[in-house]
Amino acid sequence: MKLFYLGYFSAMGIYLPYLGLYLGAVGLSGTQIGLTASMFPLAGVVMPPIWGLLSDRYSWRKQLLIVTLLGAVITSLLLWLTAHSFLVLLLCVIVLAISLSPVIPLADAITLQWIGQRGGSYGTVRVYGSIGFLVAAIVAGSVLNEVGITALFLLLAVVFCGPFLASFFVPAQSKVSMAHVKRRELMVLLQDRTLLLFLLLCMVGYGTFAAYNTFFGLYLRGLGVSTRAIGLASGMASLSELPTMMLSGIMMKRLGVKWLLLIGLSVAVVRWLAYAIFTDYSVLFAFTLLHGVSFASFYIAAVTFIDRYVPIHLRTTGQTLFYGTSFGLGTWASTNLFGALYERLHGSGIFLVAAVLCAASLLGLLLLMPRNPAPVSSEISQRKEYGPKEEKVEGSH
Repeated sequence: MKLFYLGYFSAMGIYLPYLGLYLGAVGLSGTQIGLTASMFPLAGVVMPPIWGLLSDRYSWRKQLLIVTLLGAVITSLLLWLTAHSFLVLLLCVIVLAISLSPVIPLADAITLQWIGQRGGSYGTVRVYGSIGFLVAAIVAGSVLNEVGITALFLLLAVVFCGPFLASFFVPAQSKVSMAHVKRRELMVLLQDRTLLLFLLLCMVGYGTFAAYNTFFGLYLRGLGVSTRAIGLASGMASLSELPTMMLSGIMMKRLGVKWLLLIGLSVAVVRWLAYAIFTDYSVLFAFTLLHGVSFASFYIAAVTFIDRYVPIHLRTTGQTLFYGTSFGLGTWASTNLFGALYERLHGSGIFLVAAVLCAASLLGLLLLMPRNPAPVSSEISQRKEYGPKEEKVEGSH
């Protein structure tokens, strides 16, 4: 799983910092850039719950990873070869988005199951993804600066081969997770008010990261910053994740899930306000180093909350619900919103809007979420379904 995260987020280190630059270089408007970039989170709304149900019902986590990453390699090549108009580009990006939509929820479910059975910390595994993103973002900046931004998807196809090969060796889904998922149980999950409130507030909070992921590169380019320097900023942002990832286990024990989540969003508000106020590259670069605390704290706390709160045989479904709402619906809506606003308010304006929305999410989680909510009830007794061994796994969380 360490190799898998290393390879997958190396690809993301190429895609995320430079997609906006690529779309701008091929002549798309701000609205078209927002629409195209939003296809990934839109696929994250529709597809992950379907993938999650298939995985939980038939234990297809590993098989789905292999198939979807193969699709990512092929589609990236097609984007490089055939995407010469907005419509073709948009259609290819939709296919790529569908291919990638289940990858992280499936990988996180595999990792959390393994840790639950054998011990360890999610952050110490996921940190390899941050290392991959760091190295790829910096190296890609230099490469694309030399060969041109239009080679983006060729480079992406090559790097996607890494996690595709690694997916053949990830742990298979344990038989204890192969319970038959009944519709009544899913309704219990979807009707739980605490879970729905959590998903809604995380969706608003993480949605503000779309301003950074899609438009920060364009914002810096408008300030006269080179592609190499943009890549350096993205790489250093990923580097700043490493301490938070490595210390996440200790932080979780001392602070708890709720306060780690609140810290992440509080730091995000500070970042967005800084991007809205300052225009000097060195200052913006300094505040980008807060990315590790803002994103890593939020993400680790959120996936841990889902893993603890949702019944064990529905955890892939739970992770895909979180991913679909936060990385899917929230990012889709925010990317289109910021795309439309970028043409009117430019970079500083969209980051001010992002700060306001993130602060609203922060206040909602602070005031409305219980500190230690009881896990959602299940229609089937865990003892009856899984026996003493699985109870031990549940207790290890």
